[in-house]
Amino acid sequence: MKTTKLCKHCCQTFEARRSNHVYCTTSCKTKASYKRNDYKYVSGHYQKEETLPKGEGLSLPVKTDIIDSIKILETKIESIQKAPKINANSISNTAIGSATADAAVFAAKKLFAPNSLPATKGDIAILKNELNQLKRMIQNSTPNKSSLF
Repeated sequence: MKTTKLCKHCCQTFEARRSNHVYCTTSCKTKASYKRNDYKYVSGHYQKEETLPKGEGLSLPVKTDIIDSIKILETKIESIQKAPKINANSISNTAIGSATADAAVFAAKKLFAPNSLPATKGDIAILKNELNQLKRMIQNSTPNKSSLF
């Protein structure tokens, strides 16, 4: 008993397999759920929009007079303004510190454990040449099958 219905999300017609079937596909059902629950699309996935906790919002407090509520709002605004801000200097200092730490770690590995460093293209080329030389030596030292019989 299939009936034709309109999808609640995309408004396309589809054949409903059940009487309570309201979405044409599971993806329409999921997208409608995201829309209902205030999810937003963020670079490849859906993410719930962040809301401020009750104590951190700028809403007026309940059961206080206006002057007290203004003072409370002013203290909240001051605490928000005191939060550390990110500027170009802090970003450049972070980048320089990170590069310095990486260089220090590399130098320490080079000094104290030189064999534990990752292989470079030159190391791989040297190893390949050594393997080819070993292969040639083995081929030259092995007698031919025809000479055995």
